[in-house]
Amino acid sequence: MTITTNAAIEVFGDQDNLTNSSASVADGGVSLQSDLAQWTNDDDTPNASVVLSVTFASAPNTGSGVGLYMRMMDIDGTNDQEAPDGNFSHLYVGRFPVNDVTANQFITIDIDLRNTTSSQLYEFYIQNDAGQTMNAGWYLLVTPKTVAPHA
Repeated sequence: MTITTNAAIEVFGDQDNLTNSSASVADGGVSLQSDLAQWTNDDDTPNASVVLSVTFASAPNTGSGVGLYMRMMDIDGTNDQEAPDGNFSHLYVGRFPVNDVTANQFITIDIDLRNTTSSQLYEFYIQNDAGQTMNAGWYLLVTPKTVAPHA
């Protein structure tokens, strides 16, 4: 099928690896601020594709997942939203459904980005609801995307 001129297509920015030095995350636990680098939406896009790379020492529960949470930074000068923790998850943006295997999984979801300013700065957090501890070394890949007319 040929895509016609001016048809709406997705266009993508550069993929960013937010790896910092991610620690293991116990079942029911929330990642730490130091697990992932902050990410700036330099393209001011309204959406992003996010990939979670993760392994488990023991197979996760069937039908389980890992939640993704977003913290917007510098939303009023240098004031930030509250950081997610076990009692306050804050801004939920999606769920990575995990397979019940111990092999490395690459799970992709699309999310909406909330922007209060140009080049919005974010922190991402995950909550492990897979029934098993996530191994250290997990990471996120973030690719900004939007829709534009096909040339």
